[in-house]
Amino acid sequence: MMTMDFLNSHVLSFSIWLPILAGVVVLLLGNDNKPNFTRLLALVLSLAAFAVTLPLYTHFNYTDGGFQFQEMARWIPAFNVNYHLGVDGIAAPLILLTSFTTVIVVIAAWEVITNNVAQYMAAFLIMSGLMIGVFSALDGLLYYVFWEAMLIPMFLVIGIWGGENRVYATIKFFLYTLLGSLLMLVAFIYLYHQTGSFEIVDYYKLPLPLNAQVLIFMAFFMAFAVKIPMWPVHTWLPDAHVEAPT
Repeated sequence: MMTMDFLNSHVLSFSIWLPILAGVVVLLLGNDNKPNFTRLLALVLSLAAFAVTLPLYTHFNYTDGGFQFQEMARWIPAFNVNYHLGVDGIAAPLILLTSFTTVIVVIAAWEVITNNVAQYMAAFLIMSGLMIGVFSALDGLLYYVFWEAMLIPMFLVIGIWGGENRVYATIKFFLYTLLGSLLMLVAFIYLYHQTGSFEIVDYYKLPLPLNAQVLIFMAFFMAFAVKIPMWPVHTWLPDAHVEAPT
């Protein structure tokens, strides 16, 4: 009973760090000499990571409009940065979808990926944890760290298992998304100077002049537009999509 209570009170941390740890385990134990063992290990660990997220569905209070499953710990006290997690009715199903999709990715790659199997499976497991971190973070700097860290496994997947022009596609993808995200970082730093905090919830109550609101909106919009991507900052996608492994 105590174990279940502990799991439910730290479900978001488990949802983030279990797939990341699973990726490390697959890297350490898997190898191309035992590809089926590596695939099976990745599948079992991805199923475990999905199972850990299920309390977000079974224990979610649909009558509560606030953030649930919150976790808070001091991270960088000097700058008032916290390891603060929480989800609402939008983020929770996205986390469930991410962890479930990771299981599908592992199964879909079963026969397709024949070289560096452990590295491929590990990249997607780690990326799954980082994506869940993006959906869970309630601290701006923590959100930005997860947001940028997602680039690393995506960069490796395209760069290693992609097509003939994978290097060009990977560099283009990396530069576009990195430069777009820098605008988001500038916006977070401005909001930090206005509030003395990176807490996203604090920004809801922050009175800002219209011109500042417009500039902050544009900074976040550009970061999201590049990542989605939206026209006219979508030109990295055709190259990355064509060269990415399928």
